[in-house]
Amino acid sequence: MKRGQLEKESEKWVKDGTITSSQRDQILKRYSHTSGHPILLTFAALFIGLGFLTFIASNWSALSDIVKLAIIIFFLLAFYLTGGYLYRNRSKPVGLSLIIIALCVFGAGIFLTGQMYNYTSFSAFPFFIWAAAAFVLLLVFWESLLFLAAIILITAGQIYSGSVYQDFYIPLGILFLGLGWVLFVKGNRLLTVLFAVSYVIQSLVFVFAYGWSYYWLILLFLILYIVSHLPYGQIHLKSFGSVAVMSIFIVDIFQVFLLGHGSETVEYSNLFFLGWSLLFLYAVIQSAIESTKFNWIDLVLFIPVFRIGEGDLLSLLLLFGYSLGWLIAGYRKEHSEWVAKGTIAFLLTTLIAYFQLAWAFMDRSIFFFTGGCLLFVLSFFLERKRRQVRREGEPS
Repeated sequence: MKRGQLEKESEKWVKDGTITSSQRDQILKRYSHTSGHPILLTFAALFIGLGFLTFIASNWSALSDIVKLAIIIFFLLAFYLTGGYLYRNRSKPVGLSLIIIALCVFGAGIFLTGQMYNYTSFSAFPFFIWAAAAFVLLLVFWESLLFLAAIILITAGQIYSGSVYQDFYIPLGILFLGLGWVLFVKGNRLLTVLFAVSYVIQSLVFVFAYGWSYYWLILLFLILYIVSHLPYGQIHLKSFGSVAVMSIFIVDIFQVFLLGHGSETVEYSNLFFLGWSLLFLYAVIQSAIESTKFNWIDLVLFIPVFRIGEGDLLSLLLLFGYSLGWLIAGYRKEHSEWVAKGTIAFLLTTLIAYFQLAWAFMDRSIFFFTGGCLLFVLSFFLERKRRQVRREGEPS
């Protein structure tokens, strides 16, 4: 018996007094494994939606405006009403697939209707309407796939707004905050990672659309990191911290190649340093009161060095400090994950330093040969040490 069918039948058994609610929960746990059928249905919905778009687009000019509107409204209502009925009464995966198709038809209708009446929007407003529809469907059905659709539409809309109009579309940002509330109330780690990645992308759009300097990303990524460690926060929000650290790690790599002897000439804002000081102080206090006591290592990456001479060298030192910090902490606490994180960061930093310092002074063949041998030796010793720590940490 499939899990969906078992959920419906077992609910009737509880009402009849055949089993108790706790017994029902124990039975359902034995059938927690889901098949790939919903994934296939998801792809089927996407292909049908794309087929609808391409068919309509290829024959659009031959139809009258009334027929065009009738086709859009008919298919929109047909897919949505049928999907809603099947979702509530028959099969949730099939119903959800049809609802996704209806969402695709709705998006196509927005752009095709604008084309019909020669309406041109000089903003990401069409994406906002499309994403708002996905958000409403998410509030109605509370399905992860609808959350994914909403986050993709919001992110795509911001990228479109930033690349075409050099603007960050604020209504999409507000809608993104609404998704954050949904994620806080009812979310999982995968959706959290996707939300954090979207936050990083939108931060890039926000900073560069308004012509701000790149260092404002340090502040925005620090906010994301702090949220991941807020007291009494949801456990799945911890993934924010990982995405924030990866993002600021890339920014520091960018600084290695961007900054140099003239890094002190970078224009800066006192408002940035005021905001950074308050947030960084809070993050330090936050890490001091946590049980782990080693999260302060991550904060090394958030130190701004663009106002100091030799900014490229200082950025390398930050990367090495982060890498060695987690290596030492992992060896000390016999924590294999920390050792692995420190190892990967150390190897990447070594490679970056090698490219930065030796590229201009060595023959290219010798450069790559020496660098490969160096990384091979480092990876050998670090991997051996990591395995030793992992064996020592396993129960005997």
